[in-house]
Amino acid sequence: MPDDVLNSLSPPPAFDATRCAGGSDGLVGCRACVETCPFEAIRARQYPGGTTITIDAWACRRCGACTAACPASALERAFDPEPELRAAVEAAVADAGEGALVALGCAATAARLAGRDGLAAVALRSILTVDETLLVHALRAGASGVAVMPCASCDHGAAALLSRPVELARSLLADEAAVAVIADDASTAVDEALTALAEARGGHRHLEPVTRPVLRERATRREALAALLDDDLAPQTATLPPELVTFGEVTVDAEACSMCGACARTCPTNALGLDAAEGRLTFRGVDCVACGLCAQACPEDGALSLTVGAEHAEDLGERRTLVGDAVVRCAGCGDPYLPARLLAHAQRLVTEATGALPATSRQLELCPSCKEIDPGGAARTAVNEGPAEPAGVGRRGFLKALGATTAGAALLPLLSGRPAAASAPEDATPDPAKRWGMVIDLERCIGCHACTNICKAENQVPLGAYRDWVEEHELGSGTHEARPYFLPKLCNQCDDPWCLRACPTGAIYRRADGIIDLDSSICLACQACMHACPYAQTFYNPARNTADKCNFCSHRIDAGLRPACVDICPSQCRIFGDLNDPDSPASKVLAGRETTGLRQQLGLGPNVRYVGLPGELDR
Repeated sequence: MPDDVLNSLSPPPAFDATRCAGGSDGLVGCRACVETCPFEAIRARQYPGGTTITIDAWACRRCGACTAACPASALERAFDPEPELRAAVEAAVADAGEGALVALGCAATAARLAGRDGLAAVALRSILTVDETLLVHALRAGASGVAVMPCASCDHGAAALLSRPVELARSLLADEAAVAVIADDASTAVDEALTALAEARGGHRHLEPVTRPVLRERATRREALAALLDDDLAPQTATLPPELVTFGEVTVDAEACSMCGACARTCPTNALGLDAAEGRLTFRGVDCVACGLCAQACPEDGALSLTVGAEHAEDLGERRTLVGDAVVRCAGCGDPYLPARLLAHAQRLVTEATGALPATSRQLELCPSCKEIDPGGAARTAVNEGPAEPAGVGRRGFLKALGATTAGAALLPLLSGRPAAASAPEDATPDPAKRWGMVIDLERCIGCHACTNICKAENQVPLGAYRDWVEEHELGSGTHEARPYFLPKLCNQCDDPWCLRACPTGAIYRRADGIIDLDSSICLACQACMHACPYAQTFYNPARNTADKCNFCSHRIDAGLRPACVDICPSQCRIFGDLNDPDSPASKVLAGRETTGLRQQLGLGPNVRYVGLPGELDR
């Protein structure tokens, strides 16, 4: 089918942000789709909450190259979905007979080759949808070999793009002759090449056919590949050039690793997993896409490293234990809680920071279900302003090094956690009768980023980090249908915050007025809260060496003021107020307008609501 017809009939690939390995929270990961697209139709834009992939519908030629290149299956094409392609290969082999040669090509190529003895021709809308999983599957379906047949006139650069999946499949199969690329120019050279491939395969051991349920499902490529691999295959991916490999090998220094789980929480494909109840950090090579996010997220220098390739190729599909440890039981309910080394690590850091206050020590020994939501009550307001001396950050030697210089001394007010303006009165305490919330009217937001800038100034947020930001999106396609959307994001101040449940020290707590706040003096910077929050609204603050998050400018609220972002907004798209007061500005909007919270299906009860939120941006 001509490209212009395909372009008009089929939508561009759909993007699933939950699978993307592009990175978040300042960590930069995979960009395979951007680098692969032959028409430069894909753009990756990173926000604090993750990476968004946008595709220019007019530049995109629907070749499918990006969907085949994406190792995490975050892009899904509208034509030839993976399960249908696998089923088509199986059906073609069944018709031609076990041991047939599979030829993958366009409809014209498949029609020209149809009916040949010992040949199973499979028609593809685009040859660039071929990936290593489909090639391995063809062999496991009973084929003797696979011929990948791009048209000689193809202007997509197919030969170069196909080299990676072909070489990777050969490596996974440990067989250089298993797959061949044959340019389809309708000449006798094609027949000769097919004959040569068949003869080369004649003396090779054929793989035992395998068909498993996961191959019929809309599983990721890696899930399907794991179902195809077994002891029968001996992958040698470690010997391939890095540009051809989409696998990675993670190694961990058991002595340096605290088993905090930051690497596992960052991993977008679940190649790394932390089973706290069993005290095991595990890894499965077939799931690793070598994005590098785990190494960037690890807070312990040198504890984790990532290399491109697969050193343990013999068990690529098996989950291995990288680090193991004894498990400590919760002091409250007695259930297995966390690895002993993580508890010891937390106790050591908190002891250095605070002298191991009794309440803090008790919090460390309790699982998230047994933790007090607001230990210490209103007294936590004073604690949250930071210790009298900068010991809270010095526990890692950070402040000690800074304090020796003039520049370091100048940073002490920032690092102590005190706000730049509108400090709370000494006797200010949260009002338990109030429950603060915010409504954001997207129909008013003009994307000026004034909120982002005032937030950084008010709360002294360092460069590269954000408590509040505005995402820019374009929905629709075409000159007249496309429309820009500006989506402000900040902590949702949930009724049931997962960040609070994940925090091992109780540093994240709920104030009496419902605000979810953070006590930096006992934060370990373990990043558990960052990766527990489904909205990506907590972040690492490099100046404090702790986690950080929006708290509705609680110091301003305690002083009788509104959050800085609300005051600065020129279009007044942010409406703030006490949700327990029906006469407050926020309550009136909620009563009179239809509003939506982000990802309400999770049941967290977000207290930041939106007017006019498109369904495509509800993530």
